Amino acid sequence: MTYQNIEAIRLLGYHETPFAIEREDLRRVEDSYNNLMRGIQQNEGSVYGIHTGFGFNVKNIIDKDWKEHSQELLAYLSVGVGEPLPDRVVRRALRLQALKISRGISGIHPSTFRRLVEASRADELASVPRHGSLGASGDLIPMAHAVAPIFKDHPPAGPRDVLGLVNTNAMMSSYAVDQWVKTDRIMAQATEVVGLVSLSQGVTDSFFLSPVFEYNKLQAGVAAAGESIAAFRKRLLREIGRSFLEVEGAPIQDRYSIRCSPQVMGNLADIRQFAQQKILQEALSVADNPVILTDGQGKLRIQHGGLFYAAGIATAADSLADICGRICEMLDRQVLLLMDPELSHGLPFNLESPSDLHVKGIHQLISALVQSIRAYSIPSRTLSFSCESNNQDIVPCGMAALNMLDEMIDKAEEVIRASYFVALRAFALRYLDKLPQPLLLKNWNGFPRDLSPRGDRLFATTILHEAA
Repeated sequence: MTYQNIEAIRLLGYHETPFAIEREDLRRVEDSYNNLMRGIQQNEGSVYGIHTGFGFNVKNIIDKDWKEHSQELLAYLSVGVGEPLPDRVVRRALRLQALKISRGISGIHPSTFRRLVEASRADELASVPRHGSLGASGDLIPMAHAVAPIFKDHPPAGPRDVLGLVNTNAMMSSYAVDQWVKTDRIMAQATEVVGLVSLSQGVTDSFFLSPVFEYNKLQAGVAAAGESIAAFRKRLLREIGRSFLEVEGAPIQDRYSIRCSPQVMGNLADIRQFAQQKILQEALSVADNPVILTDGQGKLRIQHGGLFYAAGIATAADSLADICGRICEMLDRQVLLLMDPELSHGLPFNLESPSDLHVKGIHQLISALVQSIRAYSIPSRTLSFSCESNNQDIVPCGMAALNMLDEMIDKAEEVIRASYFVALRAFALRYLDKLPQPLLLKNWNGFPRDLSPRGDRLFATTILHEAA
């Protein structure tokens, strides 16, 4: 099983996506388990979590049966709180964990591995609260909830079956994939808002298709962003049968929020790519402690370390938060320009129409949402403090960062929706003879959050069609 891009991993979150064990995967898991048990039977040294307590309690020597020890671990970790994570996040996490175990260095019993795969294909999944993970020892509490059904009717079959399933970053990685996809969509929709605003302002293509971009080869993302904005503008005008409108009174160059939008969006595209890289690294890497290795002669080597420490997820969350924050700041400024006739070069105050009220309230809504977005913009590094009896004396705070990002994305999607409504209304006032019904203030609440194309036409074209 190989999943080398974020789209393939995204699809793992859906029940209809096939997911199965390959023979080679099972062979590696069996070999790993057998190596572990042989080493234990030959008394080749203590193994963390089998002969010892967990975390700070590693100094405690365990003289109880490993089955009882494992079940106690699962019980004391099943204490999460908060709204449950979406089923697609939980399903994807279970499958990512199966991929990690299939590498064959976790010492999981083969039957438990099979039940993990089966659990990921179930119609109903465990409810997993979103609060409880520090990220430093992976997703201990969320994963304990996620894998509990595996052990409901079957006790652990091997001494690492519980620890090897919870000591992982799979839940955070899955959650981060969801948020990367949403942020990617926000960026695409922001490109369309910029196109609408710039057309309404009479801004020419020169800011988006500048020959100077050819000299700045190291800023290929900026050129690509400009090309995307220009392509949307061209397609929209073609679909509604209009030509670019020279706006009387438009200055040689407009405000930074418009003419520097390729620089904003190009930089964010680079950040998006970096965040994707960090998420893929965490999602596809083994994240366990300890791992079960053997030397060239088959002698057991227990390797202890911090593979579960999900610093990359925290960094990715901070990066995606930066994208959302900068986009919303830019769009708030662009909507402001549309409200004032002196700044919009002749559009009516607050985009009022003879057939409708104005939309000043929606501009205020956008600014209020941006306030909330800024409140969620705290870098994850500021959230770290010593935890778990000072054993986890630095923690990456990945899950906390993802939870804040989730709230931020929810607000950012509303900013996009509101900005699109206002920008499309400004465009209609400039280019059309009347406002389409969906752009009347009374219809604001029904304006969709899904701004994806309708068939072979842009979403904007569909809204404008009746008045075009």
